[in-house]
Amino acid sequence: MPQGVHKKVARTYRPDSAELYERAQTAVAAVGSDMNAHINAFLRWLTHETDELPPRPPAVTPPPPQG
Repeated sequence: MPQGVHKKVARTYRPDSAELYERAQTAVAAVGSDMNAHINAFLRWLTHETDELPPRPPAVTPPPPQG
């Protein structure tokens, strides 16, 4: 394929913050996925193409306050 020619139009997701993006990258990696696959799976769920949400890792419980 010639350079600069793509089959699909680029769509850009812009998270609210760099910190949110980093946490999402960590979360998708923890379930053996990637950001693109997860966003597509969520969009399929959102549009009723499927009833199955993409997996997510268990919640991390913060340590109890010291004091």
